[in-house]
Amino acid sequence: MGRLDYFAGNGQSADIFMENQKRYAALKKEELEGIPEGEIVSAVTGWIEGKFAEDWSDMCEKINSLPTPCLNVYCADYTAKEVLGGGFAQVFFNTSPDFVSAAADGFRAVGCEKTASAVDKALEIHKGLDKKGGRSLEDFLSLAENSDYAEADRDFLDAYDEKRFASLVYKYVIHYKKYFGEE
Repeated sequence: MGRLDYFAGNGQSADIFMENQKRYAALKKEELEGIPEGEIVSAVTGWIEGKFAEDWSDMCEKINSLPTPCLNVYCADYTAKEVLGGGFAQVFFNTSPDFVSAAADGFRAVGCEKTASAVDKALEIHKGLDKKGGRSLEDFLSLAENSDYAEADRDFLDAYDEKRFASLVYKYVIHYKKYFGEE
């Protein structure tokens, strides 16, 4: 999900989002416990994204180098935003099955087992699909029209609760705070 995709499902203005991105890019470990639960996900993902090149050309490299707790939170949050923005068809168009699998692990690690199960279901559906096509707008529209993911989308929407996710991530981040933020 690119920076501009974030605004489709969020009431935050672009200015506030970019201000938070800049503030959290330099997130310090000692600041973690003072961040409100409702802000912790954007704080740690902002810190992670602050490590990317300005054009995000090194995103994959940076994500692959993350410690597991950071990878868990980042992949789960990114996948949630993608599903909420366009369902699993969008997720698989924009990311890889390995990334989505890491998201399932992330949901499971923070305590969102039902959400992880919905992601697992989407992965199983994806494995069974004939995945011809490229990365064009027409390919995306064709994939988006595909109803194969509909049940997994519904399961995800039934299971995912943003406030609960943030609360669980807060506890998870505090537990693994040695991996989040700068010294």
